[in-house]
Amino acid sequence: MKIKITKTNNAPAEVLWTYLSDYSNIQRFHPLLNHSGFIEGSQSCEIGATRQCDMKDGNYIKERVIEWEEDSHYSVEVYDTSMPIKNGGRATLGVRPLDRDRSETYMIMDVEPEKKFMQPMLYLMFKFQVGPAILKGLEDLYQREHLLQAA
Repeated sequence: MKIKITKTNNAPAEVLWTYLSDYSNIQRFHPLLNHSGFIEGSQSCEIGATRQCDMKDGNYIKERVIEWEEDSHYSVEVYDTSMPIKNGGRATLGVRPLDRDRSETYMIMDVEPEKKFMQPMLYLMFKFQVGPAILKGLEDLYQREHLLQAA
């Protein structure tokens, strides 16, 4: 099941990329996470890097970077999770400039629930709650940090 979400932001692409590319610290803008960090010896943002994301509801996801395009996007593969989705799911997070002060962020998820009957619920949850919250979190982080610097 493939889901794509986009958001136009009042923030420069290069700044949003600095947040996105801080791979081990996705909790800075992902509102459903308590904590995230490198695992299994990973220490840098590159293909093969692994992280664990601990959700506020007690679930976790372990992901591995499978594609990295500097200043643009990265893709991860879920290889272990306590959530009711199958391992092997993929997600891409990216940003592209629209003009000097505006950008478009996007998230593409390709996941399958453990049980087929959960697919409509999972689709609605990712399309209208999780995905938009993550992309909004990016712009919110920019606004918080930008306002602090301007003050």
